[in-house]
Amino acid sequence: MYTPDIVNLRYFYSTAFGESVRALIADAIIKIWPSVSGDVTLGLGYATPYLPPYIGQATPLVACMPAQQGAAYWPHDGDNIVLIAHDSELPFPESSINRVLLVHSIENSEQLSWMIQEIWRILAPGGKLLAVVPNRRGMWSRSSKSPFGYGRPFSITQLCDLLGEHQFTIIKKKSALFMPPVRIKFCWKVANKLESIGRFFCSFLGGFFGGFGGGILLVEAEKQIYSGIRQPVVEARNYRGSVSGARTVMTMD
Repeated sequence: MYTPDIVNLRYFYSTAFGESVRALIADAIIKIWPSVSGDVTLGLGYATPYLPPYIGQATPLVACMPAQQGAAYWPHDGDNIVLIAHDSELPFPESSINRVLLVHSIENSEQLSWMIQEIWRILAPGGKLLAVVPNRRGMWSRSSKSPFGYGRPFSITQLCDLLGEHQFTIIKKKSALFMPPVRIKFCWKVANKLESIGRFFCSFLGGFFGGFGGGILLVEAEKQIYSGIRQPVVEARNYRGSVSGARTVMTMD
């Protein structure tokens, strides 16, 4: 599976077209996470174009780029906050992160299940992730004009199922990038208006269109430590054996 490397990603966001795309997605992210004040925040994948609003809010703010993609110093006018690691082996202690922003990450991961498990491990209870992925039903996943046209696109059901299988609780589901993947300047001059119209119709006709007609899906999920219990225990069983050294993991008053 071909995925964009750090050179391709940096070049895309350095162009006028890439900046226009970034601005629309960044606006959607800010609507979901207007503030991360006081939270330890991690950007995973290639999230740095979307992290500037959180500089000075997060304590600290960190960007982790996967080894297969490559990494680059950021921010350019300050101390570097970027590290490189395998996304299936994140170099953070358990329950040490409050928020994880995933951009150019899920669709490009070579070990997706392991990565989601690692995110669960490093998130504190009540911690949140925000996944930004190309929409399988959208035009952008079918176009090679942006990095969102590569990797593995998802439908909203597939993305929610993926997170649910790893014990995350879905909080919000949004869509963005209703503009077609064209480089016509006139279209991008009215991009904000078209984006507003697209959001309105997705919200108003949510059930009919699934609510997600844009090129990008945004799903916010939370780590709830009880979400793994999917059904009540209906029968008690007696076992002859015992486990030496076993202890209670969690107690409730």
